[in-house]
Amino acid sequence: MSTLRKGGRRIGRELAASFPASDFALWSAGVTFFALLGLVPLALVSLWLAAVLVGADRLLAGLDVAISGLPSGHGTPQALRVLAATAVQLSGWHVLVALFPASLYGEGLRRAFRQLSPAREQRFIGWRGRFGLLPLIVVGPVLVLLLLAVAPWVAPLYRAGGASLALGVVIAFHVVWVAVSTALVFVYRWVAGGRPRWRPLLLAGFGTGAFLSGFLQGFVLFLAIPVEWSLPFGGLPIFGAVAALALWLYALHLLVLLGYRLLLVLDR
Repeated sequence: MSTLRKGGRRIGRELAASFPASDFALWSAGVTFFALLGLVPLALVSLWLAAVLVGADRLLAGLDVAISGLPSGHGTPQALRVLAATAVQLSGWHVLVALFPASLYGEGLRRAFRQLSPAREQRFIGWRGRFGLLPLIVVGPVLVLLLLAVAPWVAPLYRAGGASLALGVVIAFHVVWVAVSTALVFVYRWVAGGRPRWRPLLLAGFGTGAFLSGFLQGFVLFLAIPVEWSLPFGGLPIFGAVAALALWLYALHLLVLLGYRLLLVLDR
């Protein structure tokens, strides 16, 4: 236990000492901008590939079960149904076109990671990030199907409330933790570049993934709060929804970038 405390304090000191002087919040906001451009096309491609693997009807049925456990406020379930229904109807040509804006997310991540790293790239940083996102696009459908596979057990627990809800949150936390952490390992390894060693890569990926999983469970709770997001925008719902989503993505990317700094410290 004493060794663990000393190791934790040492990592904390090195993390603070190695932190860049540049504006960390600004780079998180920059990644959020790229995410707003690329995450919807990325989700469409992942859902389309998942439908190719298991069939469109089975995918939509599984997604409907998963959505049934979410709070109905703010139009989130309906938006997810529209997203999935649109994805399964895409043609191969539409998927190829969607890959271009989806790859912008990889570019935004790569640019932010390079600002937080002592390494510097002078050429093709954007394209390196875009091509680095391809492994995540390949594994994305598998992660989607993993989440849908546990939905028949978790969604009824969410609807039941009480102790059942607590059990559902615990199960969902661990499943989302595995899925998100796997995605982070791919992001830190191929999008960020630098070829970190596998042990610090797994520690940083799954450690950061635990925080992100808890953050996502908190967002589900946030959806259940009966607060109109459009109030600061004169009651215009689209502006409220976009602002709430951007704020959520901004906080999420703060954790992702902090996890990358942790990876650099552990790898060193």
